[in-house]
Amino acid sequence: MKWINTASVERVRQEFKDRVKFIETQHTRGFETDYNTLRKLLTYLRDKERFLHFVDLTCIDFPEHPKRFQGVYILYNPEENERVIVKCWAENGKLPTIEDLWPGAKWAEREAYDMFGVLFQGHDNLRRMFMWEGYEHFPLRKDFPLQGIPEVELPSLTEVMHGRTDPPSHDFELVHTKLPTLEDLERTEKARLKKKAELVLNWGPLHPGTHGTIWFLFDLEGEKVVQSDVILGQLHRGMEKLAENLHYFQFIPYTDRMDYISAICNELAYVEAVERLLGVEVPEKARYIRTMFAELQRINSHLLWLGTGALDLGALTVFLYAFREREKIMDIIEGNAGYRLTSCFLRIGGVHYDLAEGTLDVVKHFIKDFPQRLKEYHTLLTRNRIWLRRTKDVGIITRDDVHKYGLSGPVARGSGVPYDLRKLQPYAAYDEVDFDIPVGEVGDVYDRYLVRMEEMAQSVRIIEQCVEKLEKLPKDAPYLNKEHPAVIPPKEDVFHDLESMVKSFRVVVHGESAPPGEVYFSGENPRGELGFYIYSKGGGNPYRLRIRSGALYNLSIFPKLIQGRTIADAIALLGSLDPVVGETDR
Repeated sequence: MKWINTASVERVRQEFKDRVKFIETQHTRGFETDYNTLRKLLTYLRDKERFLHFVDLTCIDFPEHPKRFQGVYILYNPEENERVIVKCWAENGKLPTIEDLWPGAKWAEREAYDMFGVLFQGHDNLRRMFMWEGYEHFPLRKDFPLQGIPEVELPSLTEVMHGRTDPPSHDFELVHTKLPTLEDLERTEKARLKKKAELVLNWGPLHPGTHGTIWFLFDLEGEKVVQSDVILGQLHRGMEKLAENLHYFQFIPYTDRMDYISAICNELAYVEAVERLLGVEVPEKARYIRTMFAELQRINSHLLWLGTGALDLGALTVFLYAFREREKIMDIIEGNAGYRLTSCFLRIGGVHYDLAEGTLDVVKHFIKDFPQRLKEYHTLLTRNRIWLRRTKDVGIITRDDVHKYGLSGPVARGSGVPYDLRKLQPYAAYDEVDFDIPVGEVGDVYDRYLVRMEEMAQSVRIIEQCVEKLEKLPKDAPYLNKEHPAVIPPKEDVFHDLESMVKSFRVVVHGESAPPGEVYFSGENPRGELGFYIYSKGGGNPYRLRIRSGALYNLSIFPKLIQGRTIADAIALLGSLDPVVGETDR
């Protein structure tokens, strides 16, 4: 994807003179400005230069800098297919809010406050996003230790029953990081929602209809929702903090555990970002293998969404049918990666293994059979009267909502916005295969259902072309760029070649030696735009790695959509947004 064009840059310079500084790196273009000019610059970019779509907001901690925290904003121009990055130093730990410019920034600002302690002036309810109210630390600050701050003594059960023993009755440290108490959780709940109506209903965090450990609050007038809020953090694992303390290749398995339904798609977005930073070219065979498996993973993910979403509304048969096809895809992934769920199949520079013997035959059999199965799902649901009553005109998202909330994936395309990064920013082999982007008209739950159904059919088209290409390539075509100094050689080379063994040792011990700079790259995941912003100071670890979650931003519009609807609609609406909590919480 292109970054802001030169003509736009010149217009911004003319408008703001010396209050705005143009910044350009090898992979990004944008501006740096001060606290007082930030909102004016962002408003100008939105209204005059048509950067309508909010992509992301995060912060970077520079403890040695007098102002310490730098805000990083990424916007998208849908008319020119361009991005722009805007940076601003905080003043006394404060930045101005932009939630009135882009409502999607509300959750991003809360996350930055939660993780860094940056205050956003004018924010209407600046509360913790993942941690509980009253927690006094900010985990993504550089002075917060990776293992947390041990400050609470948690004795073993034996010690509680019988007192201290010598030698100790345990093999772990007695002092641990803080955990929330029931009082902390009650304080968090009250801070998120001020009661207006008759009854506050808690939904989750362990209800099967929430599709994960999410905690919803509904303020009800009868069965109508007057207001709602979402409490995240039940699954928070600090992956961005972990990434800053790992070499680039070491973080690949962690990406599997975010959107654990779409592990290969997560890996693909991450390794593509790192490869751009390191300047790694990927062999043709690896690009097609990546594309084929990413589309198999997309079908796999949409089948889980279809089965569980239908089950939520009472359609048991679809759930059983969908899992029948999922098993076939999982077998294909397991046969090549060795793992069914968290596959860790991709590598920086290619893929971990060449295709297993017989893989293409099995894939061809699957894509020949799957269109008929897709017809069965349509027969069961698409004209079903109950399904139509539960999904038509429920949770309507407008095109304006898509841009203001930073929505992406099928959620955006269901509202008629053809925002698909496989077309707008082709990666892997997507620019060499032919497929269509399905879009909706109304933007309701039913449109989002139809879009995902058609996306599965388009995935079959892509896989067919990948199989055809892979069959034509020589069997010994490279699947990994072994020549690049940052790429770890495959095991068979390490075991039989001294030079490969030395190279593997160097990369594993010292890391990839990335150049200073920054890069933002995002992939088209089943749940939308999964982006990785990497700020590098050089060396084998990223100084800052930001994970832009498509599921998080898609979920952020839920409180608006459910207002005035019933609790029954909440089930259908949440299923149509299809969040995975491992990615929202990260």
